[in-house]
Amino acid sequence: MNPQSAKQGNSYGWVIVVATFLITFITCGINYSFGVFFLPITHDFGWTRGMVSVVVLIAGLVYAATIPICGILADRYGYRWVLAVATGCLSLGLILSSQIQSLWQLYIFNGVLIGLSISASFAIPVALVALWFSRRQGLAVGTATMGISLGTAVIPLLITYFISSVGWRHTFLIAGIVTGLICIPAALVMRQPPRWEWPCAAEAGLPAQDKQEKTEMAPGEDPGLTLSEAVHTKEFWLLFIMFVLFLLSLGLVMLHVIPYAIDSGLSPIAAAGILTFMGIFGLAGRLISGLLSDRIGIKPVILFCLFLEAAIIIWVTFSKDMWVFYTFAVLFGIAYSGFVTMMVRITRYVFGPRALGSVFGFLMISDGIGFGLGPWLAGYIFDITGSYQVSLLSVAVGLVAAAVITLVIKPPARKPE
Repeated sequence: MNPQSAKQGNSYGWVIVVATFLITFITCGINYSFGVFFLPITHDFGWTRGMVSVVVLIAGLVYAATIPICGILADRYGYRWVLAVATGCLSLGLILSSQIQSLWQLYIFNGVLIGLSISASFAIPVALVALWFSRRQGLAVGTATMGISLGTAVIPLLITYFISSVGWRHTFLIAGIVTGLICIPAALVMRQPPRWEWPCAAEAGLPAQDKQEKTEMAPGEDPGLTLSEAVHTKEFWLLFIMFVLFLLSLGLVMLHVIPYAIDSGLSPIAAAGILTFMGIFGLAGRLISGLLSDRIGIKPVILFCLFLEAAIIIWVTFSKDMWVFYTFAVLFGIAYSGFVTMMVRITRYVFGPRALGSVFGFLMISDGIGFGLGPWLAGYIFDITGSYQVSLLSVAVGLVAAAVITLVIKPPARKPE
């Protein structure tokens, strides 16, 4: 590759960062806003919290079943159309959700269709960013994923306003139209980096020097494992469990923190403000964690995030004043966003860049399982006990267990070729 091509390729990498920012801003902001729709829907139809929480479980299971396929398709045939289809499903699901009349329709439109779209929220676009950058990767990933935090800060508050003004049905409709107009065009600008190589070709026996030339790698970096090699290591499953434990807590908080705050005496607008604060401080958490991990390493950042998140979840379980909820929002926003920024980076650290899209896609089955089970179990336990206390303390223990896994995980030993 000549220097001019390399320069142009590197410049286009920042186009990918901007497109990823826009996609994650809309998709994550809307997906994290279901808690705002939660109480209006339960009140209108008389459904229990456990019944409505099933929609998140369905979306999670659909995502878990499809994200490995999305990762493989993206690696083999390109990220552009995978993202376009996924964001199109989100737009369609939101529009149809404005017409629901029964529980099964909620499960199909807001569960199945939106479950098909979640790959666009994080795993696929962020994996592409990680492929475009070897140097300044932390900055690039941190900048791209700031869209998640900004979406969390802005969109739930907007949705709360629209629900109070025009009702939840029209709000679903507006959200669906806006999603299609912004996310589908952003998906269509995606493309692979110039030195990127199909996994099937990398696995076909290319000499090591050819792999290094054709794969986006740092100088001297091991190209890493193929998908089939990665899934047969204990490190893959340790990382999978670590992600599940983190995502159980994230799913629970994102769906139930607004109902929990309203139960504790906050107004709906004040409760939605929790997600706003979470998103605002998540912006700083993503950028700082990306820059800091470039200097001190990935693991120290992950450990800090997990222990901080566990501590503040325990705190908000027993203290329910408004200032406690907002302090929780600030610290949780920093902690969860920092961990999310590190997920693709620790995957590349452990398994290398060779099949990053496929490996990360399979690991993101954990997202569907954790983010789906956490809200559903919390809703089910609430229907039985009338409290979120058991659920909150359980996920805090899980976060400590995830920190222990972080301490022991490392790249698997390679057999001589």
